[in-house]
Amino acid sequence: MAKIVILGSGFAGLTAAVRLRRRLRGTSHQVVVVDKSPTFVYRPALVEVAFGHKPPSDVTFDLAATYRRLGIGFVQAAIESLRPDIKIVQTREGTITYDKLIVALGEQHAYEEIPGLREHAYNVCSLPEALRLNEALRAWQGGPVVVGWAQFVQTGGPAFEVALELRRWMVQRGLHDPIHFVDPLSTIWAPAGHEAGAFMQQLFDQQAIIRHGGVHIHAVTPDSVQLSNGEVIASSLTIVTPPFRGVNAQAALAHGHPRDWLETGRDMKSVHHPDIYVAGSATAFDGPKQAHTAMRQAEVAADNLLLDLTHSPARRRQYEHEMSCVLDFGRGRGLYVRRSLWSDDHQEMRIGRQWPIAKSLLAYLYVKTPVFKQWGASMPN
Repeated sequence: MAKIVILGSGFAGLTAAVRLRRRLRGTSHQVVVVDKSPTFVYRPALVEVAFGHKPPSDVTFDLAATYRRLGIGFVQAAIESLRPDIKIVQTREGTITYDKLIVALGEQHAYEEIPGLREHAYNVCSLPEALRLNEALRAWQGGPVVVGWAQFVQTGGPAFEVALELRRWMVQRGLHDPIHFVDPLSTIWAPAGHEAGAFMQQLFDQQAIIRHGGVHIHAVTPDSVQLSNGEVIASSLTIVTPPFRGVNAQAALAHGHPRDWLETGRDMKSVHHPDIYVAGSATAFDGPKQAHTAMRQAEVAADNLLLDLTHSPARRRQYEHEMSCVLDFGRGRGLYVRRSLWSDDHQEMRIGRQWPIAKSLLAYLYVKTPVFKQWGASMPN
């Protein structure tokens, strides 16, 4: 009997756990998930929470009850360190041993890398931060705004949605102050391709959103954002995604990676530790870190881990890196982008009224029904 431990229960950890349990049904192998939080948060919908369109109950569900129904062990505990040499996970609640490990710990928000960012800016990266932004919006009386994402962030979609939703929110209240959008890319939304980037720039121009691209954020003050090019932008409300880096607990597996991400092959197995797989934001792949990529990586990791357990000679599954997202840009319209990042397999961009509906339906299915978290359905492409 093997004990498979999964660290983290976001999109990657939950997907891996469900997939493994379904395929190991009838065996004596054990699947255990460890996460510091008792609650799953559907992060793609946090923009709607921040602007008051959804309550927290619409984007969360209880992890312990979900895993109990599936026959998966769940330990609510903060992970402190890993000892791959002796196959031990050290938590605040005690020590957990493993035979096989999947690391799906997500990212750490490195506020300390930008002076003033934690104290003077908001974001939609977590439920507490989304609620904090909602409270600030209700008290805000107007003025220039800075929205965007900082250096070392590997997801831009939420910032675009925040900027566009904020403009609608301001217009409804008779506010016409400037919105400045800051990002570190030389080309707007480069991972989504030229066509999607050009469309986003057109939207920004229509909504009078001023982009400052190819710059890093140097510091944030109560009334300004200081950029690496020396520019200082006045801001009465700053909403910026903080830098990402690997969580402290996985540092022992990072082997000197400058951001503490974990290197894997395309089979999602660690290049340094043969009994460890990685999925989600913890991976060292360049490009977007999204729910879509996390779930696809988790499926590959789970399938190949099963081959290891059975010593199967079958061909190992290989991960294909791609981005896929839907942006709701208001008035019942949305943008769908799916783009392969390592090949030309998928290069799609579509605009239409069906995409906001599809995005809301996907959130409902994930949070409120068994489709993903119990039946193990794959994220639609």
